[in-house]
Amino acid sequence: MPIYKYFTEEAHARALIDKGELMLQPLSHFRGREADGIRGDPRDGILTYAPEGGLVMNMEDGRVITLEGGSFNSSVNQNDIFVYCASNQLSADLAGKFGAFCVEISDPEMLVRRLRMRAERTSQFDYEQLVYGKVDYREHSKEPGADWALPEKLVLIKPQNFAWQDEFRIAVRKRETMNVENVGLTIQTGSSAPAFEPVPTPIFLRLGKLTNLATPHFF
Repeated sequence: MPIYKYFTEEAHARALIDKGELMLQPLSHFRGREADGIRGDPRDGILTYAPEGGLVMNMEDGRVITLEGGSFNSSVNQNDIFVYCASNQLSADLAGKFGAFCVEISDPEMLVRRLRMRAERTSQFDYEQLVYGKVDYREHSKEPGADWALPEKLVLIKPQNFAWQDEFRIAVRKRETMNVENVGLTIQTGSSAPAFEPVPTPIFLRLGKLTNLATPHFF
């Protein structure tokens, strides 16, 4: 199935087609943006479990406590995972939000294969073990199961209110960033936004011409 990348500038769309140029932003970039319900998501890469009846906690002494308005949160390292975001939809509505210049990539698997070809033992980024796929949109009331311990799952989970994006995401991480249980865990009472940290600069990659994979659209 094809994916669609939207741009506000035609030059950036042409750079993807003619040079295979990709800009990957750290997750902290999206957490740090204004929470406008479009690009900014202060909880990107965070799995939140907040059941409607309150968070039930079994204490070591045998007590059972229910935290009204409480939530369990598992977060990946926001500065060590860089993502490339596209959509599974060709849509005038999405173009109105993300940019009128759209590039259709007919074979995202080929894009992933080209990224994996960048794998080098000396690189700080593990291109060979990158994560990609459709984003899973979840209500906070859904039980996390074992996903809380798996960074490769967390990076592809977003809150249900972003489902309109129908996002396809490619995530490249620094080595060992996505090891099992390499996550930050918190218990919160009430609502609070994650603390913001300095944001690393994006990664710019060139994969070579994509003219055989890419079709431009303009809205």
